[in-house]
Amino acid sequence: MSMIVQKFGGTSVGSTDRIKRMVFHVMKEREKGHDVVVVVSAMNKTTDTLVRLAGELSEKPSKREMDMLLSTGEQVTISLLTMALQHKGLEAVSLTGRQAGIQTDGVFGNAKITSINTDRIKSELSKGRIVVVAGFQGITDKGEVTTLGRGGSDTTAAALAAALKADRCDIYTDVDGVYTSDPRSVPRAAKIDTLSYDEMLRLATMGAGVLHPRAIKHAREHHVPLVVCSSLNEGSGTVISGRSKRNAPIVGVAYQSDISVLTIIDCNGGESLILYDLDSHHIETEIIKYEENLVLIVKDQDFHEVKRIVGQYNQAYSLIEEREDLSKVSVIGRINSSHEVREKVTNVFHDYHIGKASIWESPVGLSALVDRCDVEKAARVLHMHFGLDYVESRRAIL
Repeated sequence: MSMIVQKFGGTSVGSTDRIKRMVFHVMKEREKGHDVVVVVSAMNKTTDTLVRLAGELSEKPSKREMDMLLSTGEQVTISLLTMALQHKGLEAVSLTGRQAGIQTDGVFGNAKITSINTDRIKSELSKGRIVVVAGFQGITDKGEVTTLGRGGSDTTAAALAAALKADRCDIYTDVDGVYTSDPRSVPRAAKIDTLSYDEMLRLATMGAGVLHPRAIKHAREHHVPLVVCSSLNEGSGTVISGRSKRNAPIVGVAYQSDISVLTIIDCNGGESLILYDLDSHHIETEIIKYEENLVLIVKDQDFHEVKRIVGQYNQAYSLIEEREDLSKVSVIGRINSSHEVREKVTNVFHDYHIGKASIWESPVGLSALVDRCDVEKAARVLHMHFGLDYVESRRAIL
């Protein structure tokens, strides 16, 4: 029997009415004869509420206790969805990350999955049950509860699909696929029908929030097709697999508003230690190096932790400069002539009065730091000037 893993995000399970609608998606795959494993996030806004409650009690709660707290959000959802499935006469069982055999390392708040023991899930499936698993969480070899960071439920779903050798992993969200840019701020962004793993990884790494990079890496390593589709509307979504039918060299334009920039002046000898420490904490960092200076681009949520880590090596540099008023925008794809693309980006910013701090080439395309207030405008004009704006006649090649 074939197997499908489905993942429902926080918006998709944001109310009991929406949970009832998700039952329809599960039933549809079940009726086709598939074994079904469902991964769910906490209900919409639950995590934010828990973080706020912790903040009212402690200015700096321990990461261990935050993981204990935040992991409860998904446990609420798995129980509610399982009840809804059972109400429809379906055999179903809910499992926490620990019960599902999800092992992680010990980095609280941003753990990585190290292995998955699928025996319990397979046992439940063999009894004809639908298995509903709490996303975003796991357990260490010492029995400590951990969470996987933002987008962790995507990672849970893809990792389970890989471990179970599933035929496909469906990611249900509040959009109907992957777009050439964020359609909420770039109205003429076009939905992409197919992407390769590498193309999707480029988009996700540079800020496209529809999938977490770790999830894509799990799927790519084990050749599990991912389908990003809407939980609210019918449609084919975007299929992410080993091959792409796209001809255009530029895949899309992505941006990240919530970044901070730290420039370490005269980083003499401390670079390798700093980068090793950041990596050991699983902090996603984009690095630009020029002369003896090191520029670290990190998410706002990691800013204070990065400052703490960098501060441990203050004997290795002269000065650190901080900026929290910048955002990053990236043109993503195969760039044959970086000089021409750089010149085009510079000219576009000049013509539209967009202030920039830096432009650099990366393995996935070309990125620029711009004033935070201009980032959405920058994404729109770059999307237009690189020929990505949707028009009916171009649907076939997008």
